[in-house]
Order: sequence, then C-alpha cells, then structure tokens
Amino acid sequence: MSEAGLRLTDVADSVRKHRNVIILVTFGVAVAGAVFYLAGPKKFEGKTEFVVRNPMYADRNFIYNTDTKLIDYFANEDDIDRAMLMCEADIVQSKVIKNMKLAEAYGLDPGNRKGEQQLSRRFSKNFNITRTEYKSLIVSYVDVVPERAADVANECVRVLEDSYNEYYKEMRRSMAQSLTERINEEDSLINSLTDSLVALRNKYGIYDIMSPARYNLMIGKMRESGNSEYARGIEMIQNIESMKDEIVTNRAKQTTLVNQYKTGTKLNEMPLIKVVSVARPPVSPKGIGGLYTVLACGFLGFFFSTLIMAFADAMKRQRK
Repeated sequence: MSEAGLRLTDVADSVRKHRNVIILVTFGVAVAGAVFYLAGPKKFEGKTEFVVRNPMYADRNFIYNTDTKLIDYFANEDDIDRAMLMCEADIVQSKVIKNMKLAEAYGLDPGNRKGEQQLSRRFSKNFNITRTEYKSLIVSYVDVVPERAADVANECVRVLEDSYNEYYKEMRRSMAQSLTERINEEDSLINSLTDSLVALRNKYGIYDIMSPARYNLMIGKMRESGNSEYARGIEMIQNIESMKDEIVTNRAKQTTLVNQYKTGTKLNEMPLIKVVSVARPPVSPKGIGGLYTVLACGFLGFFFSTLIMAFADAMKRQRK
C-alpha cells in the first residue's frame, strides 16, 4: 500500500519524468504572457499630490480676530475627509468628465442613461484618491493615453479646488446677502422715521437736536414755540429720534459685517488647496513591465504544470 500525500522526492521525480512537458508548458505560458503584454493595451497612471489648507484660515472670525489666536494652517482630519468625499462625489467627477470630453474619448453616449452609467463606472474604476501619512492627498487616474491620464488627474484637483472652496465662499456670501437684505429693510425704516421726524418738527416748531440714544445729546436751547402741545412734540420727537439712532447704529455694525463676510470671496482669493506635485505624462505603463510579466507567466506555468504532473503520478501510485 503506497503512502498518502506528496513528498518532495516525488515532485522531483515527476519533474525529471515529465520535464519535456513541463518545459513546453512553461515556455508556452511565457510566450502567451509576452503576446498578451505586447498586444494588450498599455495603461498609464497620472498622479498629482496636494495638501489642503485649513478652511478656518479664511474665516472672518480669524481674519479680523484681534486676539491673534494661533491656528494650524493645514487642514485637520475631518477637513481632509470632506475633501476626499467631495472629490469622489458626482459634483466633481461629472465636471471633470465634461471638461475633459471623456465621453467622446471613450466612444460613449452620455445622452442616454446606459451610456451615462458606463461612463461614470469607467471613470470611477480608473480614478483613485489616497491619503498619505503626511496628511497630503494623491489623486491618480489611469488611461491608455499618458497625456490624458495626467490631464485628468490635474483637472480633478482644479475642479476640487473650485467646488471645495466654493462651498465655504457660498456660505459667506449667503451671510453677506442676508445682512444686505436686512440693511435694505433698515434703510427703508430709517427713511420712514426721518419723514416722521420732519413732519413732527414742522408741526410743533421744534428744530433742536435731541438724541436720547446718544448719551442724551441735546444741541440748542429749548424755547417755547407757543404751541399748546409743545411738550407732546418734544416727547414724540425724542421717541422717534431714539428709535432712529438705534437703527442707524445697527446698520453701521451690519455694514461692517457685510464687508467682513465678503472678504476673500472673489475668484482665486484664499485658495484651500496647494499642489505640491503636478501630474505629468508618465513614460512607463502601469504594471510590472514586459520582462517581469514574461518571468511571472513562466513561473506560474512551471509551478502549475509541475503540480499537475506530480498529482497525476501520485494518483497512479495509489491505484497500484
């Protein structure tokens, strides 16, 4: 009764016994690998590396902060996660696909739902973003055309800067717009109070400056005008003048806030992404290369053919 299992000596015997078959299979698989490498499309990978700035650096609370609190100029982990999320989202990828005309390059029709899905899946398959240990991000794109691989990678970073930075700028512009609308309402109210004051002063003949809201400021000597309701006129003017002064003060503060919120909201002001390595057209295709492909295929051919022959011989010995 023969022993069960496969010993190293049995493998060596199988190699000597079937060396011609093993050599033929090894050579054939290596040739097939070489043909596949030469005939198959070469894929090139374009890479660009960048760092993300701290979005709070452009916030009005830090720009106009008199306490000069120290903040990190580099983004924290949460900000980097948001940048990665936005880069992988449709808000960035769809713009890149459109700007680089990838639908025409890949021969797909984005006008129908199927073509749009195929284009999106192909882009997502070739696209990749990773984080390094130094808190930088690397965007890579794989394509059969080296120039296009580099251009798409660079375009991804450019569109990410526009979209990521626009998110914060849009919020600041929205705040400024809300304050501007409030200022317009206050302007209308101030004009209405001014008309009321003019009418009251003309009615009661009181033209002295009375501003109770301004540290009880009064300029001029109060004189009796002969009007029986002179006292009532004074009180009414003081009440309306006080309301107007408060609204004017609030409008001045809000006008200052509007100017602060508009700081850094123009195009190309205070960018949040700094590219440290621009993607350039790669020279060598992605992968292990032609020589290593042939060697790897030859090794796999030798390994599996040897394994098959050894098991075949072991099965024959067990039958005896």
